[in-house]
Amino acid sequence: MGMRWIKHDSLASTNNWLSELLKQKDLHEGTVVIADYQDAGRGLGDHSWVSERGENLLMSMLLFPAFLSAMRQFHLSRVVSLSICDALETLGIEARIKWPNDILTSKGKIAGILIEHSITAGNIAHTIAGIGLNLNQTEFPVFHVPATSLRLESGKGADVASVGELVHTRIWSRYVDLKAGRTAALEREYLDRLYKAGVLTVFYTAEGAFEGTIEGVNDYGELLVRQGKETETFGHGALRMELEFDRP
Repeated sequence: MGMRWIKHDSLASTNNWLSELLKQKDLHEGTVVIADYQDAGRGLGDHSWVSERGENLLMSMLLFPAFLSAMRQFHLSRVVSLSICDALETLGIEARIKWPNDILTSKGKIAGILIEHSITAGNIAHTIAGIGLNLNQTEFPVFHVPATSLRLESGKGADVASVGELVHTRIWSRYVDLKAGRTAALEREYLDRLYKAGVLTVFYTAEGAFEGTIEGVNDYGELLVRQGKETETFGHGALRMELEFDRP
């Protein structure tokens, strides 16, 4: 695949840096940029990503999924989310996927994903998958969703570069499956890992609270929630759900 690793001590954002580099030169699919620290790490929407220097995995990976239409772009989110769960399982941590872009353990949020696409003629020209995975950090600011890490979960830390290679390997393996058209299995595995799927859950919208059951996520990335006999779709930011974590 001709993969290339690019390492930096500090960047504003690995996604931004990789995007700018792609404008300047041709890059191999699978190229990864990794940084010890980000001055302006980004999450989905206007959220930021906070990480202590050298403690956690901060990486972005470049893909060229021209075989995938823009309407089916959420398959790439499935690939990356499942791959992080795969890597964590290898490290002895059970994790779940919280729609649309968080990876949770029973104690809190251990990873976040920021996937950005360039669309040309209805297809995806390139994708940059940004990943923040908490490994060795043990103290975090107070967030609405509590943060956790590999060390907090298991009592053991990990080499950041080695975990980066593990995550890259898992993404590439699942990406090859996607490219080969094995989407049904991908969707089943994603639903199996989806936090609160099939469980009656309290949701909150601008109109108020309601109880519903997550049935899945469509190819547009919209959450499917059943209320009684009706199933509604919700885009990012349209609702939040009641979360449950183990108490310290």
